[in-house]
Amino acid sequence: MPVGYGKRIREAVSAAKRKAAKRYKCPKCSRVAVKRTSPGIWQCRKCGAKIASGSYEFRA
Repeated sequence: MPVGYGKRIREAVSAAKRKAAKRYKCPKCSRVAVKRTSPGIWQCRKCGAKIASGSYEFRA
C-alpha cells in the first residue's frame, strides 16, 4: 500500500488481511482447517465442508 495513506487505515487493512489468511475451527469436524476460498466462502481442508460466512473473518 502506498505511504500516502494514514496509519489507521494501513493498520485496519493489514488486520483484515491477517483475519482472511488465518485458519479457523471447522464447525463440522472440529479441526482448525477452515480457510477462505473467496470473499464470503470458507472451506474446510480436512472434511471438505463449504460454509458461507463473513468476508474477512469466519463466524460459525
